[in-house]
Formats: sequence, C-alpha cells, structure tokens
Amino acid sequence: MAVALPPAWEIKLNKLSIKYAFLNRVLALVFMPFIARSGLKVNYDPANFYAYLPKKRFNANWYGTQSGAAILGNSELAAGAYLFMLTQGEYRMVCTRLDYRFLLPSSDPVIFKVDHDQAELEAKRAAGEKFRMDLTIKLYRASSKTTTGKRIGSGNISFKVWPVGE
Repeated sequence: MAVALPPAWEIKLNKLSIKYAFLNRVLALVFMPFIARSGLKVNYDPANFYAYLPKKRFNANWYGTQSGAAILGNSELAAGAYLFMLTQGEYRMVCTRLDYRFLLPSSDPVIFKVDHDQAELEAKRAAGEKFRMDLTIKLYRASSKTTTGKRIGSGNISFKVWPVGE
C-alpha cells in the first residue's frame, strides 16, 4: 500500500534530492533499487548534466561488455533524471517510448548525455498542465568519470509529464 505525501512535501523532497547527492542515493536505494545495484551516478549540473554508468558485474553480459538491458534501463533513468532536474522536481513523469540504436559494444564504463528543446519545455511548463516531452540521448564510452570517448549509441525517448498534486 503506497502512502502519498502532501504535494508540498513531495516537491520539497524532490528539490532536496536534486541538490544533495547523498539524499538522492538513499531515496534511490529505497524507491529504485535498480539504480543502487547498477551504480548509476548522476551529475545534476544544468550546465554539464551527465549520468555515469560504471562497468560492474551487475551491468555486464556473457561477453564482458555492458549489457543491452543495463544500457536501456539506465537510459530511461538518465533521461528521466535530466527532465526531473529541468522541471525542478515539480512534475512527475513516466517514460512512454524509448527508441535506441546500438552502434558499438562497450567494454568500458559509459556516460549518458541528454539534449532537449529548451523553448518547447519552457512553453509547456508555463502552461502548467500535462504534457509530453521528447528528449535525445547519446551514449559514450567513458575515458574517466567526467570525460567522454567514442559514441556507442543514441536514441529518442518520450515522457508523459504532469504537475505534482494532479
């Protein structure tokens, strides 16, 4: 049985989870254990947003490369975290479509980069109603936790977004 928080509390908790990485990890452990097991780390900096997926046994396949399921699952989470950051935790969202194209296998950690149409998002947020948002995601081999290498995949992802409290 789920217990709903009052909308004001939920928004405050959302904003704190964006601001404090430790709180974000604790909440992820409780509400999204897949993130905790996979080791996805998100940099919530609007100027340089990225999500880093380390190479761990949990994320690997039989051949020793990053598993396609780990890449796809974490693509949704990385893009959702990006949209969550841009909406400042005032909206809930659910992924409705993910089209991804694998270009190369990766035996290294990976970095997710997400892009969107800023003007479209601002217009939809100003309306204050439910909306759909399309994002573009690109996946790179990680030379380190912050630097990207060769691009290994890309895709389009769509979210249905609605204000907290509706």
